[in-house]
Amino acid sequence: MKFISPYIFQAYLTCPREAWMLYHSISSDQDHEYLALGRLVHETSYQRSRKEIFVDQLLKIDLFRGELLAEVKKSSRHIEAARLQLAYYLYYLKHEKGLEFEGILLFPKERKTEKVQLTPELEEKIELLLDEMRPLLMADKPPPAKRIKYCRSCSFREYCWAGETEI
Repeated sequence: MKFISPYIFQAYLTCPREAWMLYHSISSDQDHEYLALGRLVHETSYQRSRKEIFVDQLLKIDLFRGELLAEVKKSSRHIEAARLQLAYYLYYLKHEKGLEFEGILLFPKERKTEKVQLTPELEEKIELLLDEMRPLLMADKPPPAKRIKYCRSCSFREYCWAGETEI
């Protein structure tokens, strides 16, 4: 099984169906307004900091803020998924590269930040989530579409709900 990207890891926490599609290289609507807004926030925030450091063609670290690995998010709407995604970055770097960092979530439009530390409890949670998501991602078919509160703003909405009149 190929490594799970942090983006797929985060998607799983919000919608397992979206994670399956991303894992199987099914692209969402790249012109979706929320994706465009997220790219804009990323491109225009923290311009003086070094950005987008790639590790093993798997991790895309947004930037470093001092000794902290930083992840820039459009909003804190999915804060728990964002925390776990950043913890997964820290986990990967520790276990695959022998590098230990602390992290920080940056929400520039909200002027908020949150530190994230990789604790033994968080490592255990990540390992449990990886064990849970692997069979789903390896399945031949995506899990059935399930309406959740994020469907209205999802870039996969048309894929999941084609033909439905009300989402």
